[in-house]
Amino acid sequence: MSEERDQKGTTDAADDAMLASYKVAVERALPRVPVKNGVVDIDSIWVETSIPFDILESILRRDDLTIPPNVERIHLKSRASQGEPNAAPRGRKRRQVRN
Repeated sequence: MSEERDQKGTTDAADDAMLASYKVAVERALPRVPVKNGVVDIDSIWVETSIPFDILESILRRDDLTIPPNVERIHLKSRASQGEPNAAPRGRKRRQVRN
């Protein structure tokens, strides 16, 4: 039983260290991402850092994250899975047969 607690304690410490290094990576990337009207999209941060999306979302929800003064808020809803609105279908274009 004590071995399980010791192993879980070291796992928690490793997770905390990993999250701390990801937090530093996000703080360094924030000045390089595009800001539009004081808003930064989570997709822009994800492209810049390549941190897994669920970990990135948990880091951005933290209270101790340092953000640049030109960033008022971070938009956490991703538009990556939805695609472009009003975009043409990406299927193959077929030629029409003329008579």
